Amino acid sequence: MHLRVRVIDDADTLADLAATAIARALRGAMLERDGPVSLFLSGGSTPRVTYTRLPSQELDWNRVHVFLGDERWVHHEHADSNARMAREAFIEDIEATFHILPTHYESPHDAAEHYEQVLAELFGSEQFRADVVILGIGADGHTASLFPGTEALDETDRLYVANWVPDKEMWRLSATFRLLHHASEVMFLATGESKAEVVAAILEGESAYPARTAMEGAATVTWFLDQPAASLLSADFLAEHA
Repeated sequence: MHLRVRVIDDADTLADLAATAIARALRGAMLERDGPVSLFLSGGSTPRVTYTRLPSQELDWNRVHVFLGDERWVHHEHADSNARMAREAFIEDIEATFHILPTHYESPHDAAEHYEQVLAELFGSEQFRADVVILGIGADGHTASLFPGTEALDETDRLYVANWVPDKEMWRLSATFRLLHHASEVMFLATGESKAEVVAAILEGESAYPARTAMEGAATVTWFLDQPAASLLSADFLAEHA
């Protein structure tokens, strides 16, 4: 894993730079091979601002297949749906193919299995390697819908699972560590002083947070942080991973 940490003065500039990096990584994937490339989205307010910058990027969006790294078990028109957020933020303004998680299915397990089948049909049944994965983090160290203490953390065979989250009292659909560990590029986006403690614990501590585990195995991991979110990281660490 090649780890980079970029500390940016403010959240707006971070969104601009992250969008540029996403587009650059997708263009790189297009140059490496013919056919579709994959972009996996996170939910959350910080990624959303970045997504609004994507339509202005010069990119052959027709080749991009957009997936959700996780989703709440709600209808895709629900106010809490990551699919709705992504569609309103930028999907409606580009020509990419957007694959929503089918939360209209009767079973969240069936929905997760369907998503895996879509990936197999597009990219083959061998070990799937995601091109670009966008992730956020929660104050509890979760990423995607991989929450501490939940069963999905132990999944080793599936790419997507239905994950019951007791603290939320709801089902979530989530990419697993198997998918994240085989990604070509993972980008974490975090802003605000409220994220500073967990960011430092993940990057410099010895925590067992899911977000820390998610980094293992990906070819390149880049953290985009504003100054408040990076405020507890040491100068030596930042210099080493700039």
